[in-house]
This record gives sequence, C-alpha cells and structure tokens, in this order.
Amino acid sequence: MRELAAFYCPRCGYYAYYQTSRHPQCPRCQVPEVMSMVKMHYTEFMHMSCRERDDYLAQAILAANPSLMERLTAPHRKYDSRRIIAEMNTIILNLSAENKVLNDTVRWMHDTIWQLLRERRGDADAAKQEGISQTQAAASQEPSEADGLLGNGNV
Repeated sequence: MRELAAFYCPRCGYYAYYQTSRHPQCPRCQVPEVMSMVKMHYTEFMHMSCRERDDYLAQAILAANPSLMERLTAPHRKYDSRRIIAEMNTIILNLSAENKVLNDTVRWMHDTIWQLLRERRGDADAAKQEGISQTQAAASQEPSEADGLLGNGNV
C-alpha cells in the first residue's frame, strides 16, 4: 500500500488525504485540474489545528495564484467605506471652510449695501430738509412781497 498525502484544490481550498499514486480531482469544483499536493508529510498536516491548516492552505493558494489576492480584495477596495469616509470628511471640511468664507463675504456685502443706502437716505433727507427750508424761506419771503405789492395797490 502506498503512503498517504494531503492534497488541496487551488481553486476552492478543499483538502483530502489520498494515496500518492493517484491524481485526484476536486469533488467540489468538478474541474479537470488535478489537486495540488501539500508540501509536508501528511501526519504533520493532520496534527495541525483547523485554523493552522486553513492558514497554511490559504498561503499556498495565494502563493500559487497572486491574481487571486487581487480578485479577493477587489470588492474591499471598491467598497472600502473607511477610505471613502475619510475622503468625504476632507471634502466636507474644505466645503465648510469655503462656505464660511462665502458667508462672511455675503454678510460684508449686505452690511455695505445697507450702509450705503443709509448714507444716501441721509443725504436725501438732508436734501429734503434743505429743500423744505428753502421752500419755507421762499414762502416766508413771498407774503412779504405780496404784502408790499398789496400795500402799493398794484394788484
């Protein structure tokens, strides 16, 4: 009888113990590829804990197929919420700073416009006051002239 060996599927990670003369195929994947032999004695592999076996096989699979790591981490990179949140926080901080500057500018413009309107109103009120005082002065002069004219009898 031939010695046993541990074999694993490089696609799905399934492992089993077969005689070394066989060329086993993965019963899970049903692919024509031959399973790979573990590079240690089967008794050493058997004495490993499940976690140690899984780590060993994961390292062996990744070493044999580096593109697998790319495929496994692609969804993580695509939907990496921590990175996206960090980028969004940076954008939010930049927009908040820009918004503060714009709000300060609008507030300054608002205050300046109202200040100019008050000054114009003040000038207009002063002009009105001048106009009223001139009208009153003219009105006060007219009756005296009219009185003078009436007194002369020229009317």
